Amino acid sequence: MPTRWKNVGILGGLGPLACAHFYARLVELTPAGNDGGHPEVMLLSSPDIPSRLAHLLEGGPSPVPALQRVARRLEDAGSELIAVPSITTQAFLDEIAAAVAVPVVDMMTAVVEQLHTAGVRRPALAVTDGTRRAGLLHRALTAAGLTPVYPGRDDQARVQECVTLVKAGRSRTARVRFRSLSSGSWAAAGDALVIGCTDLSPLLPALPPGSHDVGDLYARAVLAQAATS
Repeated sequence: MPTRWKNVGILGGLGPLACAHFYARLVELTPAGNDGGHPEVMLLSSPDIPSRLAHLLEGGPSPVPALQRVARRLEDAGSELIAVPSITTQAFLDEIAAAVAVPVVDMMTAVVEQLHTAGVRRPALAVTDGTRRAGLLHRALTAAGLTPVYPGRDDQARVQECVTLVKAGRSRTARVRFRSLSSGSWAAAGDALVIGCTDLSPLLPALPPGSHDVGDLYARAVLAQAATS
């Protein structure tokens, strides 16, 4: 148990439910015996940040100015480190970090290191269509010697449908569909199921044994960096 926590800022709205769920998991994973044992957390959910995938894949408006603005607001409010719980948004991590004087926790490094430490070598990845096309997580995993396994075309379409339902506020429907999907044969082709999108994280709160969620992996890394002695 640290003697003091650094104040944590969560750059939210990426999407809104994903970041709210990340905050809940941050609380649940904190080794605290009472309310006073938790770090101070500021979550700023800013839904006007332009689509990160639309910019990366289609040349849409850059999200960088909005991301930097939210990061500065968190810093100004007293955040001593900043979490960005979105795999896709890690593409802009350097630009976000350049806008503030406090550390911005690298999600991709945290995910890859913890999966490697857990002995995962063939992660069965549940990710969005855009994440697959952008290849950010894929490249990070393969660079570390891991071999990602993906759903086939039909199952991938169902994964994407679950994300679309979440963003449309239909998480209950998405939860039922994703629970069935995550136990499919494609997941068994890897040595561990990995929820590779924080929009999917709220849909499977009870992970099957041996499975991993990128949001949980990131939360642990954020807490490790927030702990002070």
